[in-house]
Amino acid sequence: MIANLTDGFRAKLRTRIPSLSAYLRKARADGRYAIYDLLPLVTDPELRDGLARVVAAQSPRTPRFHPSLEARDWCRTLETDGITAAFAPVDPAIVADLRGYFENTPCHDPFRPHLGWFRPADPPSPESNMGYHSIDQILRAPHALSLLNHPTVLEAAELYLGCKPVLDNVGCWWSWGGDSFGGRQGAKGTQRFHRDLDSLRGFKIFFYLTDVDEDGGPHVFVKGSHRSRRLSTGRALPDAEVAAAFGTADTVTVTGPAGSWFLGDTYGVHKGALPRRGRRLLLSAQYNVNRTPHGPRTPPLNRQSPLVPPGLDPVVNRIYLSP
Repeated sequence: MIANLTDGFRAKLRTRIPSLSAYLRKARADGRYAIYDLLPLVTDPELRDGLARVVAAQSPRTPRFHPSLEARDWCRTLETDGITAAFAPVDPAIVADLRGYFENTPCHDPFRPHLGWFRPADPPSPESNMGYHSIDQILRAPHALSLLNHPTVLEAAELYLGCKPVLDNVGCWWSWGGDSFGGRQGAKGTQRFHRDLDSLRGFKIFFYLTDVDEDGGPHVFVKGSHRSRRLSTGRALPDAEVAAAFGTADTVTVTGPAGSWFLGDTYGVHKGALPRRGRRLLLSAQYNVNRTPHGPRTPPLNRQSPLVPPGLDPVVNRIYLSP
């Protein structure tokens, strides 16, 4: 098979996977990597969609599936634009519960482990722009699992994927910037434009748990870029390079009060801007056709736990909830 590949593709394959036998051993040992390790090689949107359809055809679907008109509308918007507008904020009491919980829960910067765990209001060093909460902390947060299992979102995901989605890559993190937190000036990590190469097909949900205006670290997305081959790379992309490739007319900035939320296919070019003042708290998750290594290898919560809302779909939640 490898002998029939083009020289360029073969070189990329050898860079990503030094040997086919090593890849197969890794995939057999941990199935989360079976598709994930190949995804940086599959950058054409049509090819990604074709492979996603193969995976979806072998995955569970909802019997007698009749999605709502709202879910159909969201799916169409994701197909064309790659991102929805911000929806009306969730109940302020839910936002207050979540923010209060995370404000009093330590976070860490996994890319700078020497900083240890710290309070979100007191980041220990200006070298860190973001503080992440662990998956165990997030799953125990009030309302989190219910928000991520929004029935209409799950309908839109099944429409978009052609099968029940895998709830994956649940995350919650703070972003600091501006004079309020040591004058951080340089964007780091996902604060720079990039594509997510995690899944063959999927989208993310984003909940703002703080007010986010133009200066508050908004999500920035290039509409339609999820269907484009331009800048199909896993590296960080300078603003000027993105503007040269796509122009600026289709770049949207999503702002809104605390509780606002939206959906985005993050294979499209996007970033979470560095806040120019204050701090941003964001809850996020992916709805994928294939699972990624970003979720735990075994489910950390039992479905019978009092932390788990009743009636959650076991297929959708199989990464985080045991039977």
